[in-house]
Amino acid sequence: MTDAHRPPRDGDGTVSRVLLVAGKPLANLIAVTLRHGSYETRDATSETDVAASLREWHPHMVLIDIDHYRHFLGTFGANDGDGHMPLLAFTRKRDTSVKLDAFQRGADDIVEVPFTLDEIVARPYALMRRYRGINTTIVPKLRLGRQLEVDLIEQTVKINGSQPLDLTPIQQTLLYVLAANEGDVMTREEILGSIWGSEFQIESNVVDRHIRELRVKLGDDWRTPRYIETVPGKGYRFKADGPIH
Repeated sequence: MTDAHRPPRDGDGTVSRVLLVAGKPLANLIAVTLRHGSYETRDATSETDVAASLREWHPHMVLIDIDHYRHFLGTFGANDGDGHMPLLAFTRKRDTSVKLDAFQRGADDIVEVPFTLDEIVARPYALMRRYRGINTTIVPKLRLGRQLEVDLIEQTVKINGSQPLDLTPIQQTLLYVLAANEGDVMTREEILGSIWGSEFQIESNVVDRHIRELRVKLGDDWRTPRYIETVPGKGYRFKADGPIH
């Protein structure tokens, strides 16, 4: 069980606690994306850690990967003692029966993988406003180290204050996936699972192709990379030159 970035208290001072019940790559991606709002995140995947988080941390909202942690759905009550605790479920499945089951077991909304990053900002925002009466402060821009500034709304990236460069939704999500797991080597399979979902049937070189296109946008030479390093035989690693905030 780990704590992620704790944003500054701004606006009305409300920082919402969000429990992420998901594997590391997905949990890290969601945690970094939620830095666009006033959220504090914690991830937990074991029964002990989930129970401890509910008992001691009192989250305002839960985001859960129901493809892998569906058995936890019955763990979350409809009320945390201070109002309804909304539950946002993630799934890679298109089956209506899977979604109906999740709703019947307490999910308030469902996000399908693959998703766009703005969904990870908009869906929790809507749930917190509907069930908790909180209008979360949204911060469109996020710095990935000292040099890269990403604008979630405009889908652009600036390098050292340069003119904004347009990113496709896939390029933006890929950049966040790598940055969210900064310092760790991500295999192609992990990248595929985080962006498209393991059930998607796509060509085998799709990750390499999108990495190559993203590097071109960032002006990043694979031989002397500043941001995205190739680890031969393993995958890719994001090199941050400062904090992500």
